[in-house]
Amino acid sequence: MSIMTRCSALAMLAASAALGALGQPASAADLAIVSGSVGKDIQELQKHLDQFMEKTGHKVEIVTMPASTTDQFGQYRLWLSAQNADIDVYRTDVIWAPQLHEHFVDLSEAAADIVGEHFPAIIESQTVDGKLVALPMFTDAPALYYRTDLLEKHGKEPPETWVELADTAAAIVEAEGNADLFGFVFQGAAYEGLTCDA
Repeated sequence: MSIMTRCSALAMLAASAALGALGQPASAADLAIVSGSVGKDIQELQKHLDQFMEKTGHKVEIVTMPASTTDQFGQYRLWLSAQNADIDVYRTDVIWAPQLHEHFVDLSEAAADIVGEHFPAIIESQTVDGKLVALPMFTDAPALYYRTDLLEKHGKEPPETWVELADTAAAIVEAEGNADLFGFVFQGAAYEGLTCDA
């Protein structure tokens, strides 16, 4: 299944499930998907939705959100708590399933034939209390950047495990003797605007 077909199938599946949860027929012609995407990402989503609409005859409107993922999450929670019926499909972040799951329908049965196309860990992260509440449109992963200049200066190889990372970072920080140098910096708070809003 191509990515275009998969995205279209997922969009239809999610829309049908959402409409079913609202007590409306799954064949409703007008749908709204809320997405925090901007720029090229929103253009790519629109391209897939255009193909979906041409194929199915459904009309899908993209409701855009602020670029800040913190603002998006707050708005989603507000709409869902108020049982806003204007939005049929929510495009969420992978980390939001535990906080929003009670507002979403169980996609387990409807998605049974496509779940195997995705990494098990992604499906597991979108399953809360045995209920599959979201499906991935794409998969992303964090990247680890390291300073080659400091590794070379201190005769260290790039770390390949978390233990090696901790040991290498501690050794370099100690050898540098610089109180303003941190061996490992990461985004530890729930806020992810630093990476998502860049």
